[in-house]
This record gives sequence, C-alpha cells and structure tokens, in this order.
Amino acid sequence: MKARLSLTALVFALALSTQAAAESKPAAAAAPKSKTMTAAATTTTKSSADVLKSFFEAFGKGDADGVVNTFHQDAAITAVRKASDRKGEQLHGTYTGKAGAKEFVANMGKAFDTKAFSVEHLIGEGDVAYASGSFVHNIRSTGKPYASDWALKIIVKEGKILEYHFYEDSAGFIEASKK
Repeated sequence: MKARLSLTALVFALALSTQAAAESKPAAAAAPKSKTMTAAATTTTKSSADVLKSFFEAFGKGDADGVVNTFHQDAAITAVRKASDRKGEQLHGTYTGKAGAKEFVANMGKAFDTKAFSVEHLIGEGDVAYASGSFVHNIRSTGKPYASDWALKIIVKEGKILEYHFYEDSAGFIEASKK
C-alpha cells in the first residue's frame, strides 16, 4: 500500500510539474492541451481482460447486480445469435442497454441451474477480450443436464462491456429443453 501511494504521489507530482512547465512557456511554444499531462490523465482504466475478469468474478459469486454493472449503458448483448425478435424469457437473441443486461441475467437465472462453469482461457488486447471454457447446467423447465464448451468475445468502452457475444452449443440447449 505504501509503495502504491508513493507511486501515485510521484505520478501526480510529475503531472503537476509537467502542467506547470507547459503553462510557463510562451503561448506559441506551449504543448497542445490534448498532450498536456494532467492528474486526470494519470488515472488508469481497466484493461479489456480485467473487465472480463470482473464479469466472471461477479458471475461466479452469483452477484446479478455486479454482472449487470460490468455492462456499458449502450451495451449490445448477443446470446448465441442476433435476434431482435427475441420474446420474453427466451434466452438466445439480442439484448440492449442496461435494461437488456438485467433481462439477460434474469433470463439466464430462469433458464439454468448451473452445476459447473469453468473459464479455461482469457486473453485481451486493446479494447477486445476473449474467453473460453465449459459449463454444465440443468435446464430448469425440464431438469435435464445441458453441457457445452463456450466462447465469449467482448469489446470494452470506458471500462465497461459495450459488446458481448457468447457462443455455445445451441443445438444441445434445444435438445435439453425438450420435455
């Protein structure tokens, strides 16, 4: 903790001295404002991999609000396939915004009793992150098990999930959903 405070203080001091130096130069020689280092510019945003890890941490704890809070207000969520005509509690399809994220999480809870969920790989570069793994759910409406490998791609904006596309064995889901 002490080292972190010292580093933060150092970065803040550097930002202030850089800004003061820029302000003391003649107007023609001053650096453009977009390149002037400020204390606000030293704050870091989460990497795309960190955002995805936060999503999985909340998911693993069963923290529905935490999961929803990982999504951007303008989120576009695609569960297996794009379908704007998704109806009610239908799981697969498209959800949008924070309200869509809440509906998506609620629909997962209504559809599945999760028995196992593993994240085997998670990588991120820039604003994109990918993860893959496997799961076993019981379908609540039938009590039948549904196991699948899965893959997920997200795009992050402002430290939140802007685009979310989850891929799974949808044919296995349909089969396990049959009564």
